[in-house]
Amino acid sequence: MPGINSYIENFWEDAYLTQRSSIAINTNPFFVLEDDPTPSRTSQIARATTLVWSSLKFCQGVRAGELEPDMFRTTPLCMRQYLRLFGTCRIPRAARDDVRTCAEARHIVVMCRGHIYWFNVLDGSGRLCISESILRETLRSIREDSIAFTPEQNISNAVGILTSTDRETWARCRETISSMSEHNEKSLRIVDESLFVLCLDDNSPQSPADMAKCALHGTSVVESFMGSSGMQVGTSINRWYDKSLQLVVCQNGAAAINFEHSVIDGYTVLRFASDVFTETILRFAENIRGGFAHRSSAGMRSAEHARAEKEEEAAKTASFHRIEWVLDRELLTSILKAEAFLSDRIMQVDLQVLEFANYGKNFIVDQRMSPDAYVQIAMQVAYYQLYKETACTYETLMTKKFFHGRTEAGFVVTEESTRLAESFDRNSLEVSKELLKKALDAHVKVVKLGSEGRGIRHLYALKCLSERGRAAWWSPRLLGATSTVTLPDLFKGVAWKKLNRHVISSSNCGNPALRLFGFGPVCEDGFGFGYIIKDDNMQFCVSSFNRQTSRLIAALEDTLLNFKRSLQGQTTLMPLSPAYGSMITQKHVIPFSEAKN
Repeated sequence: MPGINSYIENFWEDAYLTQRSSIAINTNPFFVLEDDPTPSRTSQIARATTLVWSSLKFCQGVRAGELEPDMFRTTPLCMRQYLRLFGTCRIPRAARDDVRTCAEARHIVVMCRGHIYWFNVLDGSGRLCISESILRETLRSIREDSIAFTPEQNISNAVGILTSTDRETWARCRETISSMSEHNEKSLRIVDESLFVLCLDDNSPQSPADMAKCALHGTSVVESFMGSSGMQVGTSINRWYDKSLQLVVCQNGAAAINFEHSVIDGYTVLRFASDVFTETILRFAENIRGGFAHRSSAGMRSAEHARAEKEEEAAKTASFHRIEWVLDRELLTSILKAEAFLSDRIMQVDLQVLEFANYGKNFIVDQRMSPDAYVQIAMQVAYYQLYKETACTYETLMTKKFFHGRTEAGFVVTEESTRLAESFDRNSLEVSKELLKKALDAHVKVVKLGSEGRGIRHLYALKCLSERGRAAWWSPRLLGATSTVTLPDLFKGVAWKKLNRHVISSSNCGNPALRLFGFGPVCEDGFGFGYIIKDDNMQFCVSSFNRQTSRLIAALEDTLLNFKRSLQGQTTLMPLSPAYGSMITQKHVIPFSEAKN
């Protein structure tokens, strides 16, 4: 089949690109990075400089084909998604969006207080055309330039907020913006074709939950000014959700990644985050080694000369440009409506963080159990503890060992996990231990089948074929043919509808570079579970729309503690938290560093 590399690939991209709801919160996931180990890089500009510099090095590696292949044990994985990590943007269109990648992109976009700046970082040959010190001073100058504007001017230039609206609204607004002037059309293209977007936020999150919210959707802060009913001054206006890659850096140096999900998956961005963070550690170690200089007079003169050159270069900045949009009153009204809509949605999202410090992967592996299966079963039991029923639970499974592979749907509620959940609070821990082992074994089988491509994604492809009314939609001779095919009963039934209502949507995506990982719920009454399993601790970001996220997290913590009691041979359940009503997680919260600008 010419041009077809995976039977599901086009169908799956269509599923994302035909989605008409907002992609902010609903679709774009986020990573919160660990703090930079270098003490001098805890300020916003220093951290942003390091991240941008390391990101450019990674981009050069991708373009040169120098990345070592991702591996699953001994199996190399498909690397195609990396080609769409940089210079890529989702373009809103009526009915179905497009995705464009500019392979020759040479500039980056910087957003600050809603304003958009850009400057070149690579030359025509793909080499870095600025030094790290010039990059740092350019970012500092951009931040200073943005401070000169009033809140009214900020919001009136915040075209990026329109990317948070539903796709039809944004498509109409974008078409209007583009048609108003050639300057606007060029400005949109500048954003679309940029390598990535750097968001310099003017807030300093003090808790993991606050940083997670900043990474997912920014902050909504409304201040009253004379003659206005309130003006948005939060960081929610400082995003461009259509870009494949947004780096978010706060004033206190806390950093995160928000990415558009239609053509790249979390595992790809995870490799990017890991390599970028690893380089910061290596450079930190190199700086320490470099501190032991020779004390000869020649060496001292050489050091003084190098220092003078560095100070002279540090005073320079790259030539940067600020985009000034040509907007009419109708578009300004659309911006205000988009801001109000996103602020409403932000208020509806309940995003909580559990940093579970009692144990982690090492303890679970010592029990000869799968850490991922263990956490997945704990989530199901916790949900049952609170709601006294099971719910459709979806786990993202990676299929990148196949050419152009992406993900498979793991529907992980089994008879064994249900039996454990139903009996967990009325049986002894000795009985629960045996049920837990059976539930874990069943879960591992489901995951293994899905990872080998033997899940249910093919059913979705068959449904798409049926809806298109032809058995081989890629065949030119069938294009435009009149269909007599009806939708099979399988796709009309209650079971199919339940299977596609993911009350618990979950994904395991972590390594030492990440502190948190999460996303919004995928249905209105659902929960989004992003989790990271480390050697001696676990992190969970749990989200919902106005449901009892805090109680569910408390139930999860109790469940994890009781699982451990069971495996250690104890026979009675630990007393439950009163009605799962208190935020147990507070004792595990570790504040982010204070601002050091």
